[in-house]
Amino acid sequence: VDGSPREEDDLYGGADVEDEGIEGEVANGGIRTMRAKTMVEMRDVERLLLRALEFDRTADAAADVYEALGVVYNVSRDFDAAVDAFQRAIEVRPDDYELRNKLGATLANSNRSDEALPSYRVALKLKPKYARGWLNMAISHSNLQNYQEAARCYLQTLSLNPEAKHVWSYLRIALTCSEQWDLLPLAASQ
Repeated sequence: VDGSPREEDDLYGGADVEDEGIEGEVANGGIRTMRAKTMVEMRDVERLLLRALEFDRTADAAADVYEALGVVYNVSRDFDAAVDAFQRAIEVRPDDYELRNKLGATLANSNRSDEALPSYRVALKLKPKYARGWLNMAISHSNLQNYQEAARCYLQTLSLNPEAKHVWSYLRIALTCSEQWDLLPLAASQ
């Protein structure tokens, strides 16, 4: 509510839903039915993924399954299960910067931004030019009201991905909250 973006806003890329379909469901009082169907489908996906481990017990397959489970749990907002799944995948693939980022984003989305920062740091140590990791770390710093550090991370994001125009507004918020008035005109011109 403080105007800060959230990692979940585009953690894995957005999926658009047609407004017409949603309106029809709401008009028919079916929003609870939609949620129930989604939860059943998520449990089906979970069962299928766990069953896949029975057929391929290699470490790499386990890491893939746990990563997929982490995404499923994250989408269904079972953040504790998602954290556990990503941690299991990381046990197999400790040098996977994207897994570290997903763990961090999941922690941040469950209001644990302070716990997310070490995951982002490891991801960025593994891949220093990972713009998504810098952005997510900036968002966590903003959530923790570490606005100067957030501004530094937003600038790093922009240096790596100048096309990320939306990051300029996040930077302006961080500069305003940290009362860095002298830098605000530079960010405002973008």
